[in-house]
Amino acid sequence: MVELSIIVPTIKPESEIDCLRYLDAQEFDDYEVIIRSDPGASKARNEAIKRANAEKLVFLDDDSMPRPGHLQAASDALDEHDVVAGRVFQPDDAVITYKQLPWYDQGDEGKYTDLVVGCNMAMRKSVIDAVGGFNETFFHGHEETELGRRISQRFDIWYEPSMVVEHYYAFSVRQYWAKSYRHGKADADWWVVDEVPLETRVRKCLPRNVIRRQPVETVAMLVLTFGRVRRLAAQLLGLVDIPERRQAHGDAAHARRESSEGISPVSSGRD
Repeated sequence: MVELSIIVPTIKPESEIDCLRYLDAQEFDDYEVIIRSDPGASKARNEAIKRANAEKLVFLDDDSMPRPGHLQAASDALDEHDVVAGRVFQPDDAVITYKQLPWYDQGDEGKYTDLVVGCNMAMRKSVIDAVGGFNETFFHGHEETELGRRISQRFDIWYEPSMVVEHYYAFSVRQYWAKSYRHGKADADWWVVDEVPLETRVRKCLPRNVIRRQPVETVAMLVLTFGRVRRLAAQLLGLVDIPERRQAHGDAAHARRESSEGISPVSSGRD
């Protein structure tokens, strides 16, 4: 049995998955990589968990860039803790550098936390067995936050600053705006899961604070403001766009892909 099962949800072919070359450069080599391209990150991760051979699970995005020592730090932390949140840095050339991301870098000291991020987290499979997997209502966005909330009700989450990846929040302004819209749809999914009354959902969508004072230059303020507008638009659309209907649409689109089974090859660490 391998020490770590590394889970990567993606729709990219294996040759374009950035994190693989960073994993191959790690000194730690007792791992397998399970790549899934099922519709929705939650479903892909759940299917990968079913196929994992290790008790220790590490979750990365396809564009995560694990720094040297990442896997050893994850393995060591999981010897002491059931759930581990890693540290995330944006590269120096990141476009959205002024975006506040408190869940990315939680500081230099290890501590207990309730913040996890899907591009760099780890847990024991027994935790998933205890609380259930990712909620597949969430197609893209908030799925790890919702899982983290369930986990924190029964387990402690340890923040490990030596378990580091680099990860772009967005590669471009256009992608940032697209991500803002996607997160708005995820907000609506969250309200459904939490059974938030419709009146409250509508109130949450009211465009207050769309234009805020930002401690950044004018262009950056416009970028952030338009991102907020797109998120609000998606929240409003989410009031009438039933998550189950969206999931069915995703399943149909996925079935049209050329991949016969909808999964990328399963690869393992160096022998």
